[in-house]
Amino acid sequence: MSFTILCTHYQSQIIKTLLNIPSPMIRDLLHQNITKEIILKEIHRLTSHPYIEITLRGNAAITAALSVVPKGSTILIPEEGGWIHYEKAPPQLGLKAVKVSCDDARINLDDLTTKLTELKPSAFLYQNPGGYFAQQPMTEIYDICKRNNCLVIMDVSGSIGTSLCDGSYADFLVCSFGEEKLVEAKIGGFISSPDERLLHQATVGIDHLDQDELLNSILKEIRNLPERIRFLTQKRKKVIADLKQFDVVHKEDMGFVVVIKFSDTDEKNKIIEYCKKEKLEYTECPRYIRLNSPAISIEVKRLESEIL
Repeated sequence: MSFTILCTHYQSQIIKTLLNIPSPMIRDLLHQNITKEIILKEIHRLTSHPYIEITLRGNAAITAALSVVPKGSTILIPEEGGWIHYEKAPPQLGLKAVKVSCDDARINLDDLTTKLTELKPSAFLYQNPGGYFAQQPMTEIYDICKRNNCLVIMDVSGSIGTSLCDGSYADFLVCSFGEEKLVEAKIGGFISSPDERLLHQATVGIDHLDQDELLNSILKEIRNLPERIRFLTQKRKKVIADLKQFDVVHKEDMGFVVVIKFSDTDEKNKIIEYCKKEKLEYTECPRYIRLNSPAISIEVKRLESEIL
């Protein structure tokens, strides 16, 4: 079923439903379905995936993708630069998670190859960019996993709207529209796939997001995405330029946080003083969702363009 056919299916379902609904409710229902259809078209444009479902949360999308893996299977996740739910979801689904080595949150392809060969995992779940600052070799990751019959689940919460969000290199894309994400609707997310059967298998029984007000919020933030990416990119470049004397990790990569390693307390305090002066929020590493080394992560993605 193509994306166009999928939309036509939604339209026919709308018509059938309207025939059985009292007239005062028709306008609201029609608007809700039109909004959802527009969102699906936008996500299709941004991902190239034809089969998409909007979820209540990004974590729900991750759980849904992992649900297609047989219980007792091994899955791979990155050792750093991931997301909290990567560690929480597998045991809840009866899966064993094994971590792949990273080079400052970038997947180490040699270790990935070794673990694929030796452990025969069913899926690899990772984020691009890793930790919101490390561009992943998604083409190589996908090719290696396909040679080893391993599903690829790519989290694009930090790359939707950029070239790093490419559905050609994933069996599933998952994304959050939550707080401090690129699409910051503060609720919702999506799961998508090029395979209709896979998406159906993943989304059977999940809760769907259908409330009109929430859908409108998501659509508004998707339409604001190019401006938000432009603003955050510009701000990140300024931070990197201001702190060029320090060890900025992957400073040439696309990203939406700035991670800076420090070697002593003096360096650490100077970075923190800069953050306070510039009114920039920061977190301290080691931290799984950023870097497993002593560093300061300047959370550029928490900025709001309208107040700056």
